[in-house]
Amino acid sequence: MKTNTRFILLTCLLLCFYACDRKPYPQSLIIADSLASIQPDSAITLLKTLEDNIKTESESTQMYYRLLCIKANDKAYIRHTSDSLILPILHYYIKKEDEKHLPEAYYYAGRVYRDLGDAPQALDYFEKSLETLPKNKKHKLKSYIYSQMGTLFLYQGLYNEALEIFKKKYACDIDLKDSVGIIYTLRDIAGTYRDINQKDSSIYYYQAAYDLGKELKRQDLINMVQSQIAGLYIQSKKYDLAKIALQDALTDIKHSNKSGIYSIAAKLYHKIGMTDSAVYYYRALLDFGTIYAKENAHRSLAEITMKENNCLLAIQHIQAYLQCVDSIQKITYTESLHQMHSLYNYHLREKENYRLKNENQKKADYLKYGLIGFAVVIASFFSYHQYNKRKKQELKYQLQKAEQMKVENYKKSQQFIEENNAQIRELEKKLNDMNSANEILRKEIQDQKELLCQETRRAEIEQSKQEKAQKSLFDSDICQLLKKRLLDPQGRIFITTEEWITLENTLKEIYPNFFEKLKGIYAFNEFQLHVCMLIKGGFSPSEIAKLTEHPKETITSTRRRLYVRIFQKKGKPEEWDNFIITL
Repeated sequence: MKTNTRFILLTCLLLCFYACDRKPYPQSLIIADSLASIQPDSAITLLKTLEDNIKTESESTQMYYRLLCIKANDKAYIRHTSDSLILPILHYYIKKEDEKHLPEAYYYAGRVYRDLGDAPQALDYFEKSLETLPKNKKHKLKSYIYSQMGTLFLYQGLYNEALEIFKKKYACDIDLKDSVGIIYTLRDIAGTYRDINQKDSSIYYYQAAYDLGKELKRQDLINMVQSQIAGLYIQSKKYDLAKIALQDALTDIKHSNKSGIYSIAAKLYHKIGMTDSAVYYYRALLDFGTIYAKENAHRSLAEITMKENNCLLAIQHIQAYLQCVDSIQKITYTESLHQMHSLYNYHLREKENYRLKNENQKKADYLKYGLIGFAVVIASFFSYHQYNKRKKQELKYQLQKAEQMKVENYKKSQQFIEENNAQIRELEKKLNDMNSANEILRKEIQDQKELLCQETRRAEIEQSKQEKAQKSLFDSDICQLLKKRLLDPQGRIFITTEEWITLENTLKEIYPNFFEKLKGIYAFNEFQLHVCMLIKGGFSPSEIAKLTEHPKETITSTRRRLYVRIFQKKGKPEEWDNFIITL
């Protein structure tokens, strides 16, 4: 009801605006044109109510109406499935040499062919749209054209060309004073730099987009940029930071950003082992994602279902994945031809010839990919079986080593000494109370007592060594430096690369086997290893959080997860600390 009221009010305002202005087209079409960019759903509704009346109008009015229908559907993200509607409109405006509508007709012809997977044809029409736009005049359509061309180059892997086009769009958006357009362009530039692994440049442009979103107080744009930053963190394997960045991005998602944000979310949750969440986003992408998002979703879902031994569903996902691959290969094929004929001077090909050629190629590909798909399923099944078997053996061996270390650590602990002393006292009491005539039993108890005394002595010696080593570490220059730094809230708290190396060398000197033992039970990443080093150095979780520039909750969850991974059972973070301290 609220939407209908807003639509009626907006329509009335526009009618008042155009009431005194004589136009060559009915006022209702002028209103629909204005609505198409800001409320495409309302424009579609209005155009449907005019459908019967337009049939009695002039040819120019009918063509304008048909162009507006394509425009409104495009703005509402309704995918174009045929070129049968746009071509007659385009030919009409070419014939009429209509300077006003021809650039827009070329643009939407490009949008149609992009949806149909014919990138060269789309690029050709976008270029023609640029050529027919008025020179030396600011025009919003120019920004749209650059956005479409840059994206097509990006998908083709032509990153230099994409950067050149996106920077032209950036200049265009500045001329138009289009702050929202600038944010999207900064995002696209940052994404292109990310694809060519220039992370510093990528971060710079993402930050600029984020700052402008903050300035505009547009949470939807801020969330969109945050999702892209999360993608950069995933690429850098900084999953905790990616998760934080993605939390806000998953709220208030615009339709145009939904496929990208859901793809990033699915990838993150898959990487960090949150399979249920990953499956949720992968399945959602099957409904509305781009062809590239669907390809990745089917491939990932096949992998997940295979691990769950659901071979039938895995085969279905593999078949769907191969269909996506086939579609993408068609796009890549045409784009490769476009490179050979120069990206800016590609000659118009006959559409029917292109279709016939691809139909023949599709038939051959179906047979080829069907055989490949069957082979992939069989190979994947056996590979997964072997992988699963090997993984179980590795986990079993890892657990055995960890438990062995735990036992060794216990035999050096104060608890072990106290328990031994208690047993020694019991044996001494037995000896005192025993009849001296029973020499054999007396000798046996005496031997037990001596053995316990020896074990206790060894444990006390090892404990003494441990205490000296621990004191030596706590008193080391690097630990004292870090402790002092934590007390200075105005100074720099985080640890530099050189300081990490110093701390590592100090630990190796005091505990020669520490890193070797850690390496023997698990392949720790850099962050996990740093946490273990600081635990060994006697730093508290809150101090570790400051020194590593992570939230305390991240440190707590890391310690808890490491205990679960190593000992394959739930445990408290403190249990992991005790294991590391006594290692």
